[in-house]
Amino acid sequence: MDTERVRDHFRVQVSGYPDLMRRLIPFYDEQREIMLRLIPFDRAAPIRVLDLGCGPGVMVAEILSRYPNAHLTAFDLTEEMLQACRMRIGINERVVYRLGDFRSDALGQEYDLIMASLSLHHLQLPERPTFLRRVHQILKPGGIIIAAEVIVDEDIDVREQQYELWRRFIAGNGEDAAYWFARHLEKDHPAPIHALIKMLGDAGFSQGGCHWRFLNFAILSGRLW
Repeated sequence: MDTERVRDHFRVQVSGYPDLMRRLIPFYDEQREIMLRLIPFDRAAPIRVLDLGCGPGVMVAEILSRYPNAHLTAFDLTEEMLQACRMRIGINERVVYRLGDFRSDALGQEYDLIMASLSLHHLQLPERPTFLRRVHQILKPGGIIIAAEVIVDEDIDVREQQYELWRRFIAGNGEDAAYWFARHLEKDHPAPIHALIKMLGDAGFSQGGCHWRFLNFAILSGRLW
């Protein structure tokens, strides 16, 4: 992951970030809702949650609302995004804010749930196995990681078709599709679903799978038993 490139990318997007994502990412809000519905814990459970790449705090706010006994660590690469998250959430003793690079900085320990919404694809593929082993180590038994991912299809022709449909989606929302696609190629490192599931298994997760997919986007999870 080119940390400075990714950091600069998000610094300039803080203002109006969710609305921009809706113009760039198909089913952006629906993906978040699917992730939330995949959380396997009772609403009253005193769970510890890490939101990895929390951005302006949309996911943090939803979890706080739905899980009144949850305690969250909001982790992000940029102070600007963390500040936007603080502004959304306000003062809340159930939230800790942490600035850092998730490749190398401490993430905390003993989590029941890790949410990663469109953040892990910034890792280069050789970085993924080491990162997933770290995730395995900081989850409690029974814990789960739920991730919305940017992916690529195994078939080259299908991949190109999906990319073309994605560019049309972006252009149809009034954005410069060529610009955003070039940024994707520059900073993102997507992988096929089967490769991501294998990485989860190799890292020690006993249950890994894909729950949703549309074009080059998917939602996956891995759980410890």
